[in-house]
Amino acid sequence: MTRRILVVDDMEFNRDHLRKVLEEGGYEVEAAASGQDALEQLDEKTFHLVITDLRMPDISGLDLLSRIRRERYPVGVIVLTAYGDTADALRTMKAGADDFLTKPFNPDHLQFLVKRTLDRRRLIDDLEELRTQLHEDYSFQTMISKSPRMRNIFDLIKHVGPLNSTVLILGETGTGKELVARAMHAASGRRERPFVALNCAVLNDSLLESELFGHERGAFTGAERRKAGRFEAADGGTLLLDEIGDISPSMQARLLRVLQSGVFERVGGTESLKVDVRIVAATHKRLEDEVAAGRFRRDLFYRLNVIRVEIPPLRERREDIPLLAMHFLENANGTRRTALREIATEAMQALLEHDWPGNVRELRNAIESASAFADGSVIRPENLPGLLAPKSARRAAGHHSLIDINRLLPELTEDLIGQVEKEYFQRLLAEYKGNVARCARHSGLSRRSVTQKLQKYGLDRADFKSRNRQVRSAVGDREA
Repeated sequence: MTRRILVVDDMEFNRDHLRKVLEEGGYEVEAAASGQDALEQLDEKTFHLVITDLRMPDISGLDLLSRIRRERYPVGVIVLTAYGDTADALRTMKAGADDFLTKPFNPDHLQFLVKRTLDRRRLIDDLEELRTQLHEDYSFQTMISKSPRMRNIFDLIKHVGPLNSTVLILGETGTGKELVARAMHAASGRRERPFVALNCAVLNDSLLESELFGHERGAFTGAERRKAGRFEAADGGTLLLDEIGDISPSMQARLLRVLQSGVFERVGGTESLKVDVRIVAATHKRLEDEVAAGRFRRDLFYRLNVIRVEIPPLRERREDIPLLAMHFLENANGTRRTALREIATEAMQALLEHDWPGNVRELRNAIESASAFADGSVIRPENLPGLLAPKSARRAAGHHSLIDINRLLPELTEDLIGQVEKEYFQRLLAEYKGNVARCARHSGLSRRSVTQKLQKYGLDRADFKSRNRQVRSAVGDREA
């Protein structure tokens, strides 16, 4: 698809020059002679990029940029600033410009910035589409995914959720095992009854036994009153036994008895209690390997492994990374004064290339951390936490930074720089009839700097004055 660019400049020769360079790059270009004209065209037509001069008489480039961002026109914006004026450049970036270009500009660098900005804009458009689809096409219960493997899990939950069968969920830490368990509960006829979760890995045997089965008053030191356990709390509902692969052999034996009979006693008690509980177990371990190593009871494994759900790690479903990142970005906005709207291309690339050993939980934490350090509405590579940011920085070093045009210029040939600058000042002199002060005001340079440039390129402002006198004289002769 041909990308359409709107060039905004009050000087005709600048508009013509930009149009020529951009059309050579294969872009469709339209022009506006003022900020107001640009806004009217943005209302009437679709553009992908706006390139605007900073200094214009009616609406400045900075004001135009502010209007574009305030009205949420879906376009990238590159602002033309005076050569060497870093303060202007920083102001435009803070106001929401995608990039800036100093005058006089090198055509190759313009093409580079245009391509980079359009690529970024394309990513933003894709993310906007993801925003729309987050809650329509890719969400299931409290989970979000477009991965075929995850979509198969969603279908499995729909089919087996209504059953009372025991479920075993396998997956690395941070993949969302508890979310799958909660979705199973929500899809079942037990949804109106409690969902109770217990992380078995964080408790020793005595505490785990008390948490699961409860205890009677005086059962042990500190047991000042009777306490119901998680089995009782989950009666009629679902009990998630998380990290079940970490429990001891003695606890495995006690748990197996309860799963087989549905009957247990509180610690320190003699009364047998019977509950109706659906068991969902989860672990990051491969229980087959634990059984083979003698660390997990084979009979308990078979009791648990009735319906099996294996959640793929995030590195095996990278298509979910942008979707999840945008979801966590929206959640992060609830704690920010300024809403985050996008993730910069380089930052998203860093997210896509990371292996995510902590899986979805690590991604969520990375976005929350980046949102805390983001300035404005965009998460940039430098906002990402430690393991991610250095990669971004190394990749970014292969590109020219947004305020590094002065370092770019020495890489160009001396002749090319001279040709571009000389043409620029010739056009300025012609436009302002040799008036150095007005040329300096338009370019943002001092009068001394403009005078030095004219001397360097052998340009005599008197020549441009005389040309205009000759034109006026010729017009007067014709009128006479």
